Amino acid sequence: MTTEGESQPVRLASIVALDIVGFSTMSEKNQQLAADKVAGVRKRVEEIVARNDGRIFNTAGDGFMLEFASAGKAVAAIDELINRKPKGEPAIRVGAHVGDVIVAANNDLLGHGVNVAARLQSLAAPNSALVSGEFRSMARTSPQAAFKSKGRQPLENINQRVATFTILSRKQRVFRTMGRLAWGLALVGAAVGGTLAAPTAMTYAKTQGWLAFLEPKAVEVAAAPAPVVETPVAPVAAAPLANTLPPAPVGPEAPILTEPTPATPPPEERLQPGQILRDCEACPELIVLPAGAFMMGSPDKEAGRSASEGPQREVTLKPIAMGMHEITFAEWDACLADGGCNGFSPQDQAWGRGRRPVMAVSWDDAQAYVAWLNRKAGRTSYRLPTEAEWEYAARAGTTTRYAFGNTIKRAQAVFGAAKTDPVGSYIANAFGLFDMHGNVWEWVADCHAAGYAGAPVDGSAVDDPACKMRVYRGGGYEDKAENLRSANRRRAAPTMRSPGIGFRVVRDAG
Repeated sequence: MTTEGESQPVRLASIVALDIVGFSTMSEKNQQLAADKVAGVRKRVEEIVARNDGRIFNTAGDGFMLEFASAGKAVAAIDELINRKPKGEPAIRVGAHVGDVIVAANNDLLGHGVNVAARLQSLAAPNSALVSGEFRSMARTSPQAAFKSKGRQPLENINQRVATFTILSRKQRVFRTMGRLAWGLALVGAAVGGTLAAPTAMTYAKTQGWLAFLEPKAVEVAAAPAPVVETPVAPVAAAPLANTLPPAPVGPEAPILTEPTPATPPPEERLQPGQILRDCEACPELIVLPAGAFMMGSPDKEAGRSASEGPQREVTLKPIAMGMHEITFAEWDACLADGGCNGFSPQDQAWGRGRRPVMAVSWDDAQAYVAWLNRKAGRTSYRLPTEAEWEYAARAGTTTRYAFGNTIKRAQAVFGAAKTDPVGSYIANAFGLFDMHGNVWEWVADCHAAGYAGAPVDGSAVDDPACKMRVYRGGGYEDKAENLRSANRRRAAPTMRSPGIGFRVVRDAG
């Protein structure tokens, strides 16, 4: 028994909160029937909890608090609760979190970890589960784990907004698979029949409603000689189009073009669009983007446009795997601890490191990280994205000012703010990429040119051995909305370390 003044034990726990939807209404109509329904739910919950190494540590008339040995076990239990619900059982809603809890004398659990799970459960839709970003990170190796981001949400009596995700139901996974198959038809159609078959297949995919369930499934891979990969989602992509533009000029006035370094993936890899991969424990998560074509730059009448964003031209790209998030302080610090990144430790402005995007790093610093990453992963294909690759990824199949339309809201990105947010705090775009708008600007590979006249149309970078200015894209946490436009571009010396600039990486995938 804990005496007054004695600290109670604290541990990290996987907590699941569950309640029955409409219990009060059921009780008012027929109290005995409501009691029978609750008893049926309780029996099923007890059986599922026992099968998945869990326990019930608290109950109320219409709810249960559950603890599991791991987040993976909790996901398996949630999958059973939601997807195997017997006919006639009342709807339930579930919340889940991994966090610190206090163990009371009666073995009850108290504290922040329990509070977050309960608040998430109260926001969940009937017959669905809403989980925290911490839970998702711990559960992503589970075979039942398929998540859809719901953005960063305020929770009652919780000071900070919490990154939230829904767990996709089996029905939603079916739609996701249909979308994946439709994308495969688009690729086959484009390869066999030219560009006519691809729009037809993509139209089929859209009409099947799979876009509503776009969300990458995260994969945690331990360090190993060969990467472990999964294929969760088929993202939106423009079908490859024939290049009808004239060739770029040649001669002394033409820019020097650098082809992206071709990848040499292990023979067992068959990378597909939407597939998420991680080459080592310290490596960033990547998602495979499809080959495709898009109109790079902004139209003449786009609000906020600068002359350097044109003339618009069609660019065709090969598939790449791009970092789902900007490189974080944690990822940078792993490089430092391993003797890389030239020993440079950028300041975090006292905002915290961890999953906040690394910033105040120069283009040269980013290249030092890339060099370390290639050594760590045993590859030669990690690099900064080219400017064309970056804009293609930011647009994610759209032609509007932002990936979310012609306007952007604070609920979709961090801008006009006093500091950065942790990566992944806002909803991903249709390619499954986070923070392409806002948070920090991102260095790209290219040497800055005044415009796109004569620029490459194959997605390669513009470079020059005597380059004095490099390009960065995407807008930052302090910027106004128009600076976050997909087509907006800035330039700076490759040695400049600005608090608002970071980067993300890519590696070739085809």
